[in-house]
Amino acid sequence: MLNITILITGCGGGDEKGNNSSTESVESPSPIEISTQNTIATSDLMSTPDFDFISDANLEVTLPISPSTAVSYFINICTDFSDENNKVKINYDSCKLRTLLTTQEQLFNLSLSTAEFRLLAQIWPIENSAKPINIYWDISKSGKRWKITI
Repeated sequence: MLNITILITGCGGGDEKGNNSSTESVESPSPIEISTQNTIATSDLMSTPDFDFISDANLEVTLPISPSTAVSYFINICTDFSDENNKVKINYDSCKLRTLLTTQEQLFNLSLSTAEFRLLAQIWPIENSAKPINIYWDISKSGKRWKITI
């Protein structure tokens, strides 16, 4: 067997001419305080008795009479839409109501969440090259009733 001896030599960083006895002090970093928040279980949450957990509104919508008996009109009332560069884009999955206009006014009650404070009624004449009629509603301006007119 071959024994290998390892010799460790260190460099002291001192100067060769004399013995320097000064010592460098190194500051240790101060400890980092980590704040911990108590975790609250849902079952521990409390509310006042008068707090209303219901976060929705009911909207009464009155649809207009169809302007023509020769052409049918279809209406979508939707909550998720954007109006960019005079082009309306609608997420049709967000529609609260889709129906035909008839020869009589129609009344509907729509249930809206508090996040659904703006709606778009898009009325389409069912004929070639038809352009939709877009009518906007905002709860802060119109309240909880919307009588759509064309």
